[in-house]
Amino acid sequence: MKTIFGTHSGKFHADDVFAIAALSMLHSEYEIRRSRDPKIWAECDFLVDVGGRYDHAERVYDHHFKNGPTYDDGLKMSSIGLIWKHYGAEICESSVIAEHVCRRLIRQFDAIDNGVKLTEHIEDFADVRELSLTTAISMMNPQNTFKADIAFAGEVDRARLLLEAAIARAKLWMHSRAGLEKALKEALAEERAYILVPEDCKWQEHLFNSKGNESILYAIFSKGKKSFAQAVPSAPGEYSNRKDYPQAWAGLADDAFNEAAGITDGIFCHQGAFLLATYSFESTLKLVETAIKEK
Repeated sequence: MKTIFGTHSGKFHADDVFAIAALSMLHSEYEIRRSRDPKIWAECDFLVDVGGRYDHAERVYDHHFKNGPTYDDGLKMSSIGLIWKHYGAEICESSVIAEHVCRRLIRQFDAIDNGVKLTEHIEDFADVRELSLTTAISMMNPQNTFKADIAFAGEVDRARLLLEAAIARAKLWMHSRAGLEKALKEALAEERAYILVPEDCKWQEHLFNSKGNESILYAIFSKGKKSFAQAVPSAPGEYSNRKDYPQAWAGLADDAFNEAAGITDGIFCHQGAFLLATYSFESTLKLVETAIKEK
């Protein structure tokens, strides 16, 4: 028997799309009914973004009323925030993973849906705006509103894929904690200004949350047969670094990079002087040690 999800008809938004997508991860056999008719709502097992109230016991998850639901910090919740609050841990099979996905993805939908401005335009390029996921979903509303239900179903499928990807990345983030802790402990014991992290380790956030991280300037890691080294940002989310690679290397690749850096197996150094790669750990380590010593 199919589970019936109800939401509003007409133009759809990111919060109702993702709310239905999240529920579909728990109820794979489902039907979507988009309507503003209370008689139709009464036939649904779940209501999101409609109903005029928030009632978990009745499975009604609306937020369009005065003094609606908020997070502990005061941010207003949207329908996806409400669904994630009650079902996120079950979807992720972990409350820790669910909380991470909420911070990295869900709350952005809540904020935008409730009128919080997350980006500022660039004065020098007044026509340039960041294209958010919320905006991208809104753009998928068809001009012919009679086709909105079909478009909505397609966006739900796409949103489910994005949720699955976010959960997978969050699980990798959680598993990366142990790898970073070991790498940092070894670096501090050996009084090194670089860490050696496992391949695919999501190290940055964990590093900034770890005691003693202030002395670490670079992280060395491998990807297949290539060896990389990345400068540690000056702060989380910043594009500046604690220490750049030498400007003489920046933007160079292959032979030009080899000649400037004094190695034979170089691949590139990013023009932003924050990332470089070679074909051997030995060469990458040599470049990191050179960068550390440079004034």
